[in-house]
Amino acid sequence: MSAWQTTFFSAPAFAHLKPWLDRFQATDWPDLATLNRFAEEQNLRNAKDMPVRFSPQLSACGQHDYETSIHASGLVPSREHNWHDLFNALTWLAFPATKAALNAAHQTSLLPGQNRLPASDAATLFDESGLVITSEDDNLARLLAARQWREAFVTRRDDWKNIQVHVIGHAVLEKLLNPWPGITAKCLLIKTPADATLNSHDAAIAEQWQNNRMTDARALFPLPVLGIPGWWPANEDPEFYANQQVFRPPR
Repeated sequence: MSAWQTTFFSAPAFAHLKPWLDRFQATDWPDLATLNRFAEEQNLRNAKDMPVRFSPQLSACGQHDYETSIHASGLVPSREHNWHDLFNALTWLAFPATKAALNAAHQTSLLPGQNRLPASDAATLFDESGLVITSEDDNLARLLAARQWREAFVTRRDDWKNIQVHVIGHAVLEKLLNPWPGITAKCLLIKTPADATLNSHDAAIAEQWQNNRMTDARALFPLPVLGIPGWWPANEDPEFYANQQVFRPPR
């Protein structure tokens, strides 16, 4: 097992990527051919039902052109030996409906005087920094959204056993390679049955961006990810949550 694989296998934030990480060669960086083989095996598609494949990124492009190109061709520009783009590809594999819906959210035409649409802003923020809590009970998420950190993480710590957490944002995954307490994601609650599968979670997350339902990035609340029980050894001490530079008080 290579050093970079060891990083993933020991961190809960990467658990949803494990089916693909387990299949990588022990010594080689996962190349685009390997990622495309995975994409072909699961018939990965974009919102236009075109096959999604990962192609070498030969030149820089802006966010709008990047998203429009994926929507039009199914080709995802990807840099070789680049963590950010590797995590993007792996998230396409783990959450295909979500990634297709986020990509489609960028395609609505702009009105005169607009640089970006609110739905596009929300999609970009979630694509880079998103995290999902799935649970039958929304009380814990309400506490987090209200920045009631001690109640959510200490008093109700046992409640975390009944929820699942998925990091969607590939920028957050990249940051977690070298973790520090201040890493913050933008969080979305999805209410699902306790026995819901990853595919069910994927469909439920995608639905938030379909039919222009998610139109305001402010609906995504901040969550310091290393406060999640089991994700960082230091948070076993309740005083970990007293750091107001990380766990900012309610406004």
